[in-house]
Amino acid sequence: MNNIAIYKERPAIFDFQNKSVETLSLDTLKRTHKENDIQGQPLTGIYHYQVIEQVAELCHLNGLDYQIEEIFAAQNRNKQIPGVVILPQVEAVYGEKAIESHVLRRIFTTIKINNEETPEMNTTIAIAYHQSGIQIGFGPNVKICHNQCILSPERTVSNYGNQKVTTAEMFNVVNDWLNNFSDYRINDLRILKQMKKINCSLNDTYQLIGLLTSMRVAKDSKNKELNHCVNSYPLNQSQISVFTENCLLAYKKRPNLSLWDVYNVATELYKPQHTDIPNLIPQNLSLINTLTNYYNLD
Repeated sequence: MNNIAIYKERPAIFDFQNKSVETLSLDTLKRTHKENDIQGQPLTGIYHYQVIEQVAELCHLNGLDYQIEEIFAAQNRNKQIPGVVILPQVEAVYGEKAIESHVLRRIFTTIKINNEETPEMNTTIAIAYHQSGIQIGFGPNVKICHNQCILSPERTVSNYGNQKVTTAEMFNVVNDWLNNFSDYRINDLRILKQMKKINCSLNDTYQLIGLLTSMRVAKDSKNKELNHCVNSYPLNQSQISVFTENCLLAYKKRPNLSLWDVYNVATELYKPQHTDIPNLIPQNLSLINTLTNYYNLD
């Protein structure tokens, strides 16, 4: 069984000067320059491709039908620790913009699991590797739009931040998810079923947009009392604008939307093309936490 997704990619060069995000395969990721410490070991303890391979191996060991999907590498605007660095000395050997000359520090991918899938959804493991560390999330994936659902804090783990664990412990958590795959799957689908039963009028959505805006204002405020009230907002201001516009268009097409429909409008934004990679999983989790509290989801 082939567990690597097949899709078209340009194999010879990257062009981050004109594109903020490049799509690549695992084999291509392994060709990029490896960032080591003075002892020749991975600077962050583990290479990006090794994280992906180790999670895939856990899927295999738990007897799951899995597939590594497309991998996204992103540039960022941080001049101190850029997401992409091109090494001129390596470029001189392999050629201008050669894959081998690139150091990639911001990587995102998903591993699709087909076990117990429905016509609408399967399950994915989301992996974000970046300058701060590694984050992994686990939950249902909407097939038609490839929207990742992360439905509780217990479905995320990272080796940095307030709730950090060691890298080894992080993989142990992932293994627990996979070892208890059916139980987690049943519980997640129960939550989604509940969301589909909740009617969300246009006025309800207006109120939700107001709440999301208030959270964004509080988090970005220089006032510490406000700032400390929000760990991570579900959507930033530009995302709120896109979300609002897309919701208005959705109501034009169909006046009766469920909470599930509105939720999917928001999760459409949690992709590397629309959201900075370090924020993909935290914002996704913040959204479901907000909806859980607002709509009393179990």
